[in-house]
Amino acid sequence: MLTNAAMRDFREFVKKRIYSAQYRVGSTYYNATISEIEITSDNIVRVKIPIAHNAAGTITQVRLLSVENEVWCSKDVKIILESAQTQFLQWFDFVITESEVK
Repeated sequence: MLTNAAMRDFREFVKKRIYSAQYRVGSTYYNATISEIEITSDNIVRVKIPIAHNAAGTITQVRLLSVENEVWCSKDVKIILESAQTQFLQWFDFVITESEVK
């Protein structure tokens, strides 16, 4: 079984490899700023992305990119933006666990 140090290193690896975020409106991807990548007290790697789109529309996907600019993960969403809405917060939670295969 992995030690606590090994699990910590896996979480730190994920934290350091995530570089940027994007969201999709229609068929166009827009860059979003990652405000924080933290390891919570429950050992979850949480990536927070405040998204401020300057027009009404529907966001259909949010994704994270690695330091090599490769898509690491994506989440299909349906977030309808009103023209008066200034910002909303999207996040990804990564729970890193170990399981024994029998």
